[in-house]
Amino acid sequence: MKVRELMSYPIVTVPPEAMVLDAIKVMAAQKKGSVLVAKERLLKECLGIVTTSQIFLEVFARGLDPARVKVSDIMTPAPLITIDLDDSTQKAAELMIEHKIRRLPVMKDGALVGIVTSKDLLACVR
Repeated sequence: MKVRELMSYPIVTVPPEAMVLDAIKVMAAQKKGSVLVAKERLLKECLGIVTTSQIFLEVFARGLDPARVKVSDIMTPAPLITIDLDDSTQKAAELMIEHKIRRLPVMKDGALVGIVTSKDLLACVR
């Protein structure tokens, strides 16, 4: 199976100057466990990714106010581990295991077109 068959899109993004609280609201509204960080929704310029785990570890566990912490201060910065739209789901799983990650931005001709998660991969084995 190809990554294109199970990836999620459109991609949920926030700008780097957004506060973590804004990212939390976007993630909650979209029912996502992460957001990509991009300037003005220009997906060729992905700057990083923020996950719920990072928010808990970097903000809440430290007693910080999510309304006062910028997304850019806690994100995993680019370059991110990515996968091509036409790669196999097997390769996606191998990359996630190798790099100990649960999300892979999906690329086509240098542009972000989606994201595949470990949850997506688990759904395809039913």
